[in-house]
Parts: sequence; C-alpha cells; structure tokens
Amino acid sequence: MKTVLGLLFFVLGFHIMVAHPGIGIVMNTEGTVYYTDLSHVWKISPDGTHTVAVKDVHTHELYLDENDDLYGEHVWYEGEATDKWGSYVWCLSSSGILKQTVPPIEGFLSNNTLVRDAKSNMYWPDKYGNQEVLKKETPQGEISLHSDHKFKDIRWMYYSESDAHIYLIDHLNLKKVDSNGQVTLVSDNLYERNTIFENVRDQHYLMGMWTDTRQNIYVAAYGAQKVKKIHPNRSVETVFESGRFWSPCGGLAALDGSLWIMEFSVRNKTRVRKITADGSEVVFQK
Repeated sequence: MKTVLGLLFFVLGFHIMVAHPGIGIVMNTEGTVYYTDLSHVWKISPDGTHTVAVKDVHTHELYLDENDDLYGEHVWYEGEATDKWGSYVWCLSSSGILKQTVPPIEGFLSNNTLVRDAKSNMYWPDKYGNQEVLKKETPQGEISLHSDHKFKDIRWMYYSESDAHIYLIDHLNLKKVDSNGQVTLVSDNLYERNTIFENVRDQHYLMGMWTDTRQNIYVAAYGAQKVKKIHPNRSVETVFESGRFWSPCGGLAALDGSLWIMEFSVRNKTRVRKITADGSEVVFQK
C-alpha cells in the first residue's frame, strides 16, 4: 500500500510540475464571466448558463476592453517534426463576431500582450542582461520604457482599474508599478510549503492577481492551494483554500461582493467557484 501511495504522489507531483494553468477570468459590464480552460474559452451568463464562447483556443490570459470586446490568444505546437510554435491574437466582439486582430506568427507574441490599461496601452517584460525591465506600447505604436526597475523574473501581470496600477509577480514577490513607472514591493511573504503541490516550480507558484474596490489585492498561490488577500496595510490573510488535488490559479472580485475563483487540478481540469457575499457557493465545471 505504501508503494502504491508513493507512486500515486510521484505521478501527481510530476503532473503538477509540468502543468501550466491559465489565469484568464474576466467579467463584463453585464455580469457575464469568461474563463479559459486552455482548450476553450467558457461563458457563464448572469442566469448561470454555462456554454463555450470561443472554441479550440489555447490562451492563458483574457482581456476585456471598454466595449466589452473579449481578447485572447491561441498558442500551438506543430510537433517534433518542425519543433515550432505559433500564435495569434483573437477578439470576440460584444456582438458575437470572432476575428483575428494579430495574424498568426511563428513563435510567441511579445509586445502584443493582454495586459492593457484603461487607455489600451500594452505592457510586457523585456530582457535587460540577466534581469528584466517593463516596456509599454501605445495604441499608436509608440514604444517606451515604462520602468527601468531591474526585475528578477516577471511571471504574471495585472492592471487594476480600481487604482490604475500594474501588479506583477516578480519571481515570488508581489510588486506594484504606478503610472510613472515607480515600483513598490507589496509583499514578499506569500510562499509556504504544501504537501501535494510542493513540486510546483517557483515560476508557477504564484499565478493570477486581482483587486477589489477597497484596495485589497488577491493572489492565487497555486503552489499553496490558497488565495491570499493582501490588505492596504500589507497584512496577508488566507481567504480561500482549495480541496484535495485542486488549486486556485485566477479569480476576480465582483461589484456585488462575490468572489469568483478559477481552480486547476492535477489532471489538467479547470473549474470556477462563485462565493457570494453571504458565503453560499456555486461551482461551474464542464
């Protein structure tokens, strides 16, 4: 029995190490939620109807603009014969029309990211020796250095409309970048060991981020199976913990006080949990 259990945890640990969950979950102005499971983008309507919104797209992130137009990417691998990757950016308009906004290219997109502010400026990390800096591109195509802060390893970024700041994971630290490019360390106290997910590598340990209207910041600590809430005074609180073999990878805070948490499993499955302000829960999974 011990041998069988040991093999089981080895296999689970291997899946956790190689799995790369998506973080894309967004809500439009009508209360419709979209999220990615790395195979499709799903739609949860305000009445709870759960359907596919965009089929057969491998996207880790999503972006909604001021018109409720939804953006994502599609990344694919051609196989060992060519050993090439490809990608493009798509848009699903609020009227339901799907089109490519950036045509397919070989390799990965760099400056055409899904991290955009209220003025549609795009942000991305750029190599600077052994470190990284933060670049910015305007809708008119003007590229500039947004921050010359020397980041160690930018993993994920999030633009918060509530305070107009960019939040990002720099290795295992949560940092804030203001509109002038000034960087502040928000928290370096988000790491903790977890028995089942202890093999998650550092670059996947902290995943999606989001904020609420009270200036609280939430981080999906995928490696700890928890959602951590960082208060304005920088104290850290665990507000959600996934069940066995699942872990949070993204989320959002709705205006009605509900918390939406996207979870990823060791079997590469995705589900979304809605927790209302009164504590009731609904789970959406296909």
